[in-house]
Amino acid sequence: MIDFRDPITAFLSDKTMSVPMGQALIFMTLICLCMLFGRFRLGLLISYMFVYYWGFVFNRSYFVDILGQSTFGMYAYTISGFLMIGLAVMGLAKKT
Repeated sequence: MIDFRDPITAFLSDKTMSVPMGQALIFMTLICLCMLFGRFRLGLLISYMFVYYWGFVFNRSYFVDILGQSTFGMYAYTISGFLMIGLAVMGLAKKT
C-alpha cells in the first residue's frame, strides 16, 4: 500500500505538541481582558503572538527534526512571522 501523506502532514500527525498550562492561563487571562475592555485588535495581536511562540519557538525541536540542517525554512518562517507582527502593530496603531 502506498502512503500518500506528505512528510509534513505525517510529522504533525505523529507528534504531540505541548503547551504549558501556565502559559495557557496567561493567554486566556490576556484574551479575556482584551475582550472585556473592547480591545479586539490587541486581543488578535496577542493571540497571534502566542500562536507564533507556541507553534515555533516552544516546539522548535520538532521542526528542527523535520527540516534537518536546512535553515531556509527556519529563516522564512521567522521573517514571515516578524513581518506579520509588524503589519499587525501598524494596523493596531491605525485609527479607523
